[in-house]
Amino acid sequence: MNKNTFTSIRLDKGTVAVYDFGAVKLHAYQTNDPLSDEVFVVEKSGKAVVIEPPCFLDNCRELEGYLKPLTVEGVLVAYHGAGASFLPNVPKYATQNAADYSANGGGNYLDMTAGFFFP
Repeated sequence: MNKNTFTSIRLDKGTVAVYDFGAVKLHAYQTNDPLSDEVFVVEKSGKAVVIEPPCFLDNCRELEGYLKPLTVEGVLVAYHGAGASFLPNVPKYATQNAADYSANGGGNYLDMTAGFFFP
């Protein structure tokens, strides 16, 4: 992948870099939020999966608008659960450890992702 070959789409707050691989596109949404978050969306045949939702409400609204032409099939929620209210009618997926952490707090990052990112 040539990380410098993409189409840039400027939104009101953030920017989306779209990497087109033919059958699959990667949308990298740079939120321009206080944490400098980036959200990744993988698209194929008009369907998409969001990898870690944005943390802040203004970014959630902006990305929801950007994704309207696509059918979002699911959202992979980060271990900390921030942004889990994003796209309320779309299924959310997380490890059990991540769900427990989001509900109860505590633990560390590697514990939260055990069995999902690492074998």
